[in-house]
Amino acid sequence: MKKNLLLALGIQPLLFSVMFGQEATQPPPVNSSQWGNIKTITTGGAQINYAHDTVQSGFVEAKFSLMTLSQISQKLFLISELEVETGDGATDIGLEQAQLCYKLFPNMTIYAGRFLPKFGKYRGMLGEGFLNRMSTDPVGFGDGGVGPMVETGIGAVGGLQMGYAKINYDIYMSNGPQLLTGSADDPSTAGQFEYESYFDNNKNKAVGGRIGLLPFPNSCLEIGASGLMEMNAADPGTHWDSAGVGVTFYAVDINYYHSLDFMKSTLRIMGEYKGANADKTSYPAIGDSTGAMYTFDNSSTAYYVQATLRPTKSDNAFLKNLEIAARYSEFTRPKDALWGGKSTQRTLGINYWLNWNCVLKFTYQNQSDIGNFYQGQFVYRF
Repeated sequence: MKKNLLLALGIQPLLFSVMFGQEATQPPPVNSSQWGNIKTITTGGAQINYAHDTVQSGFVEAKFSLMTLSQISQKLFLISELEVETGDGATDIGLEQAQLCYKLFPNMTIYAGRFLPKFGKYRGMLGEGFLNRMSTDPVGFGDGGVGPMVETGIGAVGGLQMGYAKINYDIYMSNGPQLLTGSADDPSTAGQFEYESYFDNNKNKAVGGRIGLLPFPNSCLEIGASGLMEMNAADPGTHWDSAGVGVTFYAVDINYYHSLDFMKSTLRIMGEYKGANADKTSYPAIGDSTGAMYTFDNSSTAYYVQATLRPTKSDNAFLKNLEIAARYSEFTRPKDALWGGKSTQRTLGINYWLNWNCVLKFTYQNQSDIGNFYQGQFVYRF
């Protein structure tokens, strides 16, 4: 993901002053003990990928991230994360998230800033290298897929106990996606959306949320549903703005784990289905001097199902650290769009856990529009 380092360094004090400026008081003296009340935990991780396919064989990406969680007061926290990566052949330093969190009630925390997406479950909760049991993303769940990779806005998150069951929720408002209409350099972007801009392109905001249900006392199963909607995602002053071209996203997800005593193993099954429906409109036929326009049904869907098995209770020290994984995913794009089509992906993985926070992954993947792909990944979290 492309970001700007200057914004990464500048957004946190700006958010702090905007969100809590009304309660601002004179800072304590330099030698005051109050400065020592701020507690900070630093965590992060690193990973390196080795890829082999028909056109390449070598180390293709190294990544390092650093996250801090600072307790400013009993109810006020700051979360920030910077990431350094080399995926595009050059070092890119960017802002993953920077958000202030305030514990308003025991079951509600409000937050504001730049955060990982709340739409769906995979991208914001399961897609990071340490949590993802594969070294790749399901097709349609990474860059260029359905839904945002990062968002900027404000929201509230919390949970409720309901007898033996639990419910968690997250509701928010963000700048939202921005409609792309194609250009001479890249006409194929017509009908797609930009998700990672630091600034909104109009006065409209997107509203969304996710609710998760954990029906069993041991929380072995979670079923979630989420949505995101923006009434107008177009640039001001364009005919798309006059037409009010908006977009609606929806998703359902499941996450289940169970201990298989007869196999001395832990089974985990997860999956997600999500879609996007954009209002129908026309786009310019780039390169056509007559001003011709074309249109299509701008709806996309993506889903994946995945299962992993690890013999965590085995008496064999080698086997108990071994994990196997299998995943199937599909991504269906508008058939009449320049970027339309359908991709299917089959992925198999073997992982070996060197420690609870360090894993070595070996992944084989076959994708209908790419072919066979092999990747090794080393991931460490601290």
